[in-house]
Amino acid sequence: MHRLVENMSLAKVAFGLLLLSALPADGRGQSSSGDTLDVFFLGNSYVYYNNLADQLTELSLSLPGTVINTGHHLHGGFTLRRHLEDGHLPDVFQRHPDSREGWDVVIVQEHSRLGVPYSDEGTGALGAPDAFLDSASEIGDLILESGAEIMFYMTWAKEAFPEQISLLSEAYTEAGRRLRASVTPVGLAWDQVRRERPDINLFHPDGSHPSPTGTYLSACVFYSQLTGLPPFGAASTLYGIEMRTPGVVVSEVPALLVHLTEDVALYLQGVAWDIVSADPQDY
Repeated sequence: MHRLVENMSLAKVAFGLLLLSALPADGRGQSSSGDTLDVFFLGNSYVYYNNLADQLTELSLSLPGTVINTGHHLHGGFTLRRHLEDGHLPDVFQRHPDSREGWDVVIVQEHSRLGVPYSDEGTGALGAPDAFLDSASEIGDLILESGAEIMFYMTWAKEAFPEQISLLSEAYTEAGRRLRASVTPVGLAWDQVRRERPDINLFHPDGSHPSPTGTYLSACVFYSQLTGLPPFGAASTLYGIEMRTPGVVVSEVPALLVHLTEDVALYLQGVAWDIVSADPQDY
């Protein structure tokens, strides 16, 4: 599989972008030619740290083609079961606030432990994914009733327990299979970067939440999954609304969300495209 590497010359990068601009979507994304795509996140702090939703919108605005508008319903520490119990579903799925239409896509993110305690705290071993799959099925029905498509947000292994990615990948892939929904393999992109470039820190100091760089990688993966296009050439500096635990907006004044060197941004863009464009059987 072709992979852009960090030390490509600027001339090669420019030539590659010209070629890619002429390529059609590969059919795995939701949209590649529409003016806008309205996307809603249901999740927790893995979305509001460094404001993934705003990073995704701003990243799309820095590229030609589809603009991805985003909304969200987020509570720190919430599992999907707690979202089902908090009384806001399914109303939050019903309508995009700036449109007469509903959301095009609702992205569903389970708690990082798949909604269950560790079966072994010392090893970070995750329990059976049954609770996640049951909750995902219930939420999926509500999303389909609203007229939106379902997309699952495959999260990453915690810094201390990289082996978690195996069960996370299997669980999210199974959820997608059961609901005939797409799965955005963010966790697999993180796993690749951790193996290839351990010098790039994707984690917040707590070893669980994303650093601004980690959120940028996640946004690149979502961009490619949603549009079917590579994120090559996207801005490496993004601004948006800052959010704090438990998901409260700090200020409506845009703040710096991420600032990367161009070579690191290009490497992360390449990983995102590699993962999304791979055959799902390679997962």
